[in-house]
Amino acid sequence: MSAAGVDSVPGERWRAAVPTGLLRLGGESIRYLAVSAVALGCDVAFYAGLVSGGTRAAAAGAVGYAIGLIVHYALSARWVFPDAQGTRRTTPTLVKFVATGFIGLATTAAIIDGLTRNHVAGAFSAKAAAVVTAYVIVFLLRRTYVFAAGTRSQESARLSGQS
Repeated sequence: MSAAGVDSVPGERWRAAVPTGLLRLGGESIRYLAVSAVALGCDVAFYAGLVSGGTRAAAAGAVGYAIGLIVHYALSARWVFPDAQGTRRTTPTLVKFVATGFIGLATTAAIIDGLTRNHVAGAFSAKAAAVVTAYVIVFLLRRTYVFAAGTRSQESARLSGQS
């Protein structure tokens, strides 16, 4: 498409100005957001059930997060960060995914505990604050550490002629 054609299509001017890597990150982050919403739904359902049953908010937050983590991995590995070449090693990826999940779990539990124990927020307000914080931290870790390492290895192998 010519420069004039790009200018005449609404929205294409900014798209042409954005680096390809940033566009890919945008697509991944949208899919990650959708997967996170599904996992969060599972997380919050377990959390609400446990809190309603008398479980301490911090413990319920940890259990809910763990359930969400399982759902999230299954969907992320297949849809958010797919392995088109089939070269990703499942076990190391899962271990890194779980490790970043534990960072999110610890963040979630600590925020909920700190806010509820100090009467700064109720159980659900504390959960909301924990969700936002853990989301950002864990997405960045998974994007740069869990799934990007395989992508770099695949690109290096492709560039060196190995398949």
